[in-house]
Amino acid sequence: MISLPTRFSTHRVNINKGFSGSIDIANLEGPGCIRHIWLLFGKDRRLEIQVDGAPKSQIDLPQDPFFGIMHDRKPYFVDCAAFTVLPNPVFGDQGVPGYNLWLPIPFGKSCRITLHGSGTADAMVDWHKYDKGTTLTPYRLHADYRAYKPAPARGGYVELANVEGEGFVAGVVAGYVQRDKRDMVFHTGGMTILLDGETDPHAIRGHNVEDDFGFTWGFNDRQSRWIGCPWHENRGRDDQDGVFYRFFGPDPIAFRSSLVFRTGCRGDDVESVVYAYRMENPAKPKMQAPLKWRVTGLFMGGDNWDAFRKSEYIGNIPVDQWAVEPDRNYPAKDNFKIIETTLQSDHGWIDLQNVFFARDHEQTPLTVLDRCAYARTTVVSDSDRRATLRLALDDWAIVWLNGKKVATLRHEDGLKVGRIPIALKKGENELLVKTNNIEATPNNRLWVINCVIE
Repeated sequence: MISLPTRFSTHRVNINKGFSGSIDIANLEGPGCIRHIWLLFGKDRRLEIQVDGAPKSQIDLPQDPFFGIMHDRKPYFVDCAAFTVLPNPVFGDQGVPGYNLWLPIPFGKSCRITLHGSGTADAMVDWHKYDKGTTLTPYRLHADYRAYKPAPARGGYVELANVEGEGFVAGVVAGYVQRDKRDMVFHTGGMTILLDGETDPHAIRGHNVEDDFGFTWGFNDRQSRWIGCPWHENRGRDDQDGVFYRFFGPDPIAFRSSLVFRTGCRGDDVESVVYAYRMENPAKPKMQAPLKWRVTGLFMGGDNWDAFRKSEYIGNIPVDQWAVEPDRNYPAKDNFKIIETTLQSDHGWIDLQNVFFARDHEQTPLTVLDRCAYARTTVVSDSDRRATLRLALDDWAIVWLNGKKVATLRHEDGLKVGRIPIALKKGENELLVKTNNIEATPNNRLWVINCVIE
């Protein structure tokens, strides 16, 4: 995904100097590309990399997590395509690890690498300098760091990255320290990646944490170029901690306008870094998307097309008068009351899969199947006008605008985009979408809606 010039001169910057506060270990003029960084130390240090004088540094986070050392652990051996951490076992706890970065860092005008903290700055930076005027890739390396201590309770999700613009995900590292000991720390419901909500909505849906990172039935201490587990403490099936990485060298995840990267959680401590190459100052697409939705559910009839199509909106019956309905998948454990909740849209997306899930299921908090729900919002128009409602969803839908049915949509082959001609009146317009979730799709219980007025 990154094309670099083949004509260059090779350079190295060395530093070995005590400091307190901040120190630049490299301040380079481009065009060029950093090909390798070697650092000593890491604990209580912050690494900042600013490329081309950007107003906000593309990389600014604690040094240890950037290199996959998470949750304040003593540095352990890490060996992947992105970086290598080599602890020195000869000196025991006093051994200083060598941190090696292999991700290329291209820059057009300048690159400044700064350490924040104190002690000794011991570093080498190997870089390629290109001829003046050389055309360089528009992508710049970014790192999005998150720490949730603890994360929301079981059935929720945490956000690993949320960005606008064009680029691609190069990799992700996530570390888990278990607090909820009722089940395996990996049974979270998996990752959800919502892509290009403004321009071309599509999604990637995971399984569970170990599946998303390429393992099976938990983790084991193995490392490869693209997937691995450099640290894992297994005290039993329901008491495990670990750090896991996946880098997308052979299969990068591209986005053209936005990326929302989430993973399920269960009240444990979660730390993560997402590495992505992004264009600086991309053109921001114009869009009108409802910002607030009122979601009501769950209702029966979500698995039968005739029942789904005939069932109309319940109306204004108070929530506490709706009956408790057992879940068909886990009838002995889960009973669902009809609930109402408000969701904020994100790049045009609303996500129902973490609202309606099997709360008492002993293992993975699975999104409920064979049910339906209603999502209601307001579309504001400054005039009477005709427009197009672009609706992406998984799975079926009935759509009303201002009380009039305007579309009935049915498909069973994953997230699909439909365009519905509508007539908006000046002022507020009520949009109501009936949606469901069934098993017979390739997206592993994905239940989302993306709504934009074109």
